[in-house]
Amino acid sequence: MIESKKYSVAAIGNAMLDLVCEVPDQFLSQEGISKGVMNLVSRERSNNILRLVRPIKETAGGSAANTISTLAKLGLKTGYIGKIADDPKGKVFKKDLLDNSIFYNTDFLDKDYTEATGKCIVLITPDKERTMNTYLGATEFLTDVDIDEELIAQSEWLYLEGYRFDGQKSKKAFYKAIEIAKKNKTKIAITLSDKFCVDRHRSDFIYLLSVSADMVFCNEDELKSLYQIEDIKKAREFIDDSISCLACTCAEKGAYLFYGSSISEISTKKVAVVDTTGAGDSFAAGFLYGLSKNFTFDKCATYGNVIAGEVLKVYGPRVEKGLKNFVIS
Repeated sequence: MIESKKYSVAAIGNAMLDLVCEVPDQFLSQEGISKGVMNLVSRERSNNILRLVRPIKETAGGSAANTISTLAKLGLKTGYIGKIADDPKGKVFKKDLLDNSIFYNTDFLDKDYTEATGKCIVLITPDKERTMNTYLGATEFLTDVDIDEELIAQSEWLYLEGYRFDGQKSKKAFYKAIEIAKKNKTKIAITLSDKFCVDRHRSDFIYLLSVSADMVFCNEDELKSLYQIEDIKKAREFIDDSISCLACTCAEKGAYLFYGSSISEISTKKVAVVDTTGAGDSFAAGFLYGLSKNFTFDKCATYGNVIAGEVLKVYGPRVEKGLKNFVIS
């Protein structure tokens, strides 16, 4: 008899606090901020932006942590690996994970470093688009030493956040985690995270997908950037046969699924959008939940669309209500 694993999903990502703010479009142009993407900023720049805005919400964030949080709300056992500093924001982040019954034991950043816990200032414009300004801080110093072998070995899925490729030593940590996963028959899911992140690391992503990914999550812009195409359906020509499924979200159009020789288009229901932050993270959570329940890929995507719709209704990157026994019509 095959022994089942302790956790459904373990994730590695940028551990940080999200500060959600409403701003007019002209604020972005005045401050020279690229709209609708993740902009990496220094600690000084982050503090300067915060002097100009008033956050309406502060919450534990980070793409993979958002996905894990939603999976935990759906009732799955999950774990997380991400670096924080031993400071007030780091303690808020850690408490949030533990309060949601998420396994988390990554050591605090060594006190020899002066970096603070990372934070992401999420600027919401009137069209409900989110623009992120990310100070990586402590999370940039995640290393292979932080990789928890037992957690990965005891997980059905390892979920890797593409943003983490921006860390100095995180690639080495990623590949160590992948090696552990493969050795222990843990399936690997990768999210591309952001178009500019793909631009910065295109060759690394293509290599990583070809040798390691069972499941890939992305949005339309990320997929176009990855394979340098204009029509996302042309991605079928480039997706490695080793990838079981690639799920590409397309906002209100729903999602495209690429698996085998098939391309499926999964529609989504319209919702009253408050904020788009975390929609892709929630879609991935819904999809991974479906996989844990042996749903078909199409049903996984439908479930992902519905969960993403829940986070679109609130400010911030996470579904606020309980999701255990959540059903879709």
